[in-house]
Amino acid sequence: MKRVDDYQAKYTLWAARPEVRALPAFTGVPRFGVRRFRSYEELNAWKHELLREIARRGGLTWTR
Repeated sequence: MKRVDDYQAKYTLWAARPEVRALPAFTGVPRFGVRRFRSYEELNAWKHELLREIARRGGLTWTR
């Protein structure tokens, strides 16, 4: 059986050569604490305002 026909082959290959990669990091996210929301509408409104604040600050800066 070819590897392209084996759906589990990618897991075998990944297990044979484990590779830890660093995730990209960024700065510029406004500080915020623990919040609780009564509804998804409140959560989405808060996220929308957070994204607007990030845009006002000029966006995020990638560090890696």
